[in-house]
Amino acid sequence: MNNKRKKVIFVVPDGTGIRNYLFSEIIPNLIKQDADLVVYHALSNEAITEVEKLHGIRLTKKNIPKYEETVLQKLLRESICYGRLIYNTELENNPTVLTNWKPKRKGLQKWFYKVAEFLGNRISKDYKNILRFENYYQKKLLKSISVEKEFLQDIQPDVIFCTHQRALNAIPIFKAAEMLNIETIGAIYSWDNLVKARLSVRTKKYIVWSDYMKVDMKKYYPEILEDNIIVTGTPQFELYQDSLLLSKENFFNDYGLDISKPTICFSGDDELTSPYDPLYLEDFVDAIIKDNLQDKVQVIFRRSPVDLSGRYDAVIDNFDFITSIEPAWSNNQKAWTQLFPYYDDVKLLANICKHCSLVVNLGSTMAHDFAIFDNPAAYLNYNTTEDENWSVNTIYNYQHFKSMPHKDVVYWINSKEDFITVLDQALSQKKSLGKDWLKIINTPNKVSTKTIANLLLQ
Repeated sequence: MNNKRKKVIFVVPDGTGIRNYLFSEIIPNLIKQDADLVVYHALSNEAITEVEKLHGIRLTKKNIPKYEETVLQKLLRESICYGRLIYNTELENNPTVLTNWKPKRKGLQKWFYKVAEFLGNRISKDYKNILRFENYYQKKLLKSISVEKEFLQDIQPDVIFCTHQRALNAIPIFKAAEMLNIETIGAIYSWDNLVKARLSVRTKKYIVWSDYMKVDMKKYYPEILEDNIIVTGTPQFELYQDSLLLSKENFFNDYGLDISKPTICFSGDDELTSPYDPLYLEDFVDAIIKDNLQDKVQVIFRRSPVDLSGRYDAVIDNFDFITSIEPAWSNNQKAWTQLFPYYDDVKLLANICKHCSLVVNLGSTMAHDFAIFDNPAAYLNYNTTEDENWSVNTIYNYQHFKSMPHKDVVYWINSKEDFITVLDQALSQKKSLGKDWLKIINTPNKVSTKTIANLLLQ
């Protein structure tokens, strides 16, 4: 009988992997099964300390070295991305797929991306040409893996796992692992990622949230064997354990809220996704005042953790029925990739989703977070400003919204006059409309943390 301990390398290339993978029960499950774990990361010391404190362990860890991508490697990678986006646009007959192409347009970068677009357009005509470019790109990566190859030969892991499929700094170690015939598994980080053509980290196997995502992956990457796409669910929603939940009285007392009043969460988006978000908040406030509800309801404002702009302040500061509850994230890092949530933010978000009657936002995943607690979401669905470069019509035609089984999985605020009507409907129904949608994008009744840990130890 072979009692050799399994050696697992956990690759965490940026702060986004902390919440779902390092805060979840995957690491405790691996430790319980006597795995030898190494965390290969690009995180701050503060982030690592937060994980160690949560699980009561000391991690064996190593920093990911800076990845110096050559001009040719970058040109091939960007050309492949553009070619795939064109291909996916035609495959889905959905022009919004191409909005995922956001090249830099100044100086030499402008000409670089013109060349990438020219090459990408050429290869998009035939999927075999995309694969030929992919193969050429993979060969060029062999020149950039010497450090990682040496590291792997020294560690000799049984399996390497990546928490995000598009992180460039993780490319070399997975290419080195491929050359050394080491088992590799990559997570598709979110339900909306696949159509965006940024599968930078190539692994032997991939884990996805649901059968719906598995079908998408086979559609966009037919070269990947079906048996190598494994449905595990996501730890994202498993984090919301009963142990995190405060009573409504205690939670409201902590933030000076009135337990007798209906409470709505206005969830902010990042500036790129929703440049006019403060105007939506202003419309919401105006509707409340116009209907003379300012003493009868209260609003919790939660900004996007990556939006540090202060662009909502003028609205929030003027109305005492709005309480801004700051996300518990570290925001003092020099690079956005090192931004990370404290575990307290998991608790905070769980209690907001549990104790608010409704969340209002522009197409956010918060609809799914609220559905976990059987609370509804309302999507903003009108333009506050005429802008030829941005429209809600584009947002809700994004491919991932095609996963809605029907439009009634959320309420729709189609004009600023709809706020109070939707609020009345949501408060009277007192239940989520979105559980049917959640079951599609995330496989129900599967304990993803145990499934992922067991997969790593097979």
